[in-house]
Amino acid sequence: MSDRIRLTPAMRGLLLDIWERGSAYPEDRNQRRTFEALEERDYIEHASWGRWQITPLGEHVAKQLTNKERTH
Repeated sequence: MSDRIRLTPAMRGLLLDIWERGSAYPEDRNQRRTFEALEERDYIEHASWGRWQITPLGEHVAKQLTNKERTH
């Protein structure tokens, strides 16, 4: 994996939110696209009934993002 993680601010926020909460539901159609973009990168997966959860790769990326935020 590259050291540089390229995510939009919406994707970054959503990934960190799912990591902290354990799962999430898309609130609207626009947010649904953000969920799908994270799924394409294998950072989250559809669990059941509209609920999404973080994957091991997504957890690794979220940890990297939080470490970068703490050092800056």
